[in-house]
Amino acid sequence: TFGYLIAMWLLYYLWAALYSDNPARAGMTFQTALLHIATAQTLFAFLPAGTDWRIARDIHSGDIAMQLIHPMALCLRQFALSLGRSMMQAMYILPAFFSFLWCFDLSLTPQSIPLAFFSVSLSFLLLFCIDFIVGLAGFIARELWGITASKDVLVQFLGGALIPMAFFPESFRALLA
Repeated sequence: TFGYLIAMWLLYYLWAALYSDNPARAGMTFQTALLHIATAQTLFAFLPAGTDWRIARDIHSGDIAMQLIHPMALCLRQFALSLGRSMMQAMYILPAFFSFLWCFDLSLTPQSIPLAFFSVSLSFLLLFCIDFIVGLAGFIARELWGITASKDVLVQFLGGALIPMAFFPESFRALLA
């Protein structure tokens, strides 16, 4: 949690420097851009549950064979493990996120909270599916570090966690939409 707060503090000062000469860039104010980046980074801090690494480790150790003969489907078992881990990570990341919002006088709109829960649920499901598929690559690849690092960068970049999509040209945004 302390490391998360340091990272958020650094993000604050990075974006403050970017906005120092222009109060609105790409149609976003400093407060809006900071809230967007902080929310995306927070979600990326607790949503990934290590499904890809867990599956690859089980494949290489041979434990996957025992899991496949259990009466519960492998995908469902991994989903339950991932959901539990993400919920546990959220329990200690979200208080730090809310304290960051409080310290820098940022706020979420109450109308967006139900939609945010729905969006986070779908994001978790999509990220789990991507992680599950990448984890199954452990049947083919000996080491998954490069594959998972590339996946993480793509998820953060395309999800707007590094740079909000509003900062890109319209043609690039249309290509990704």
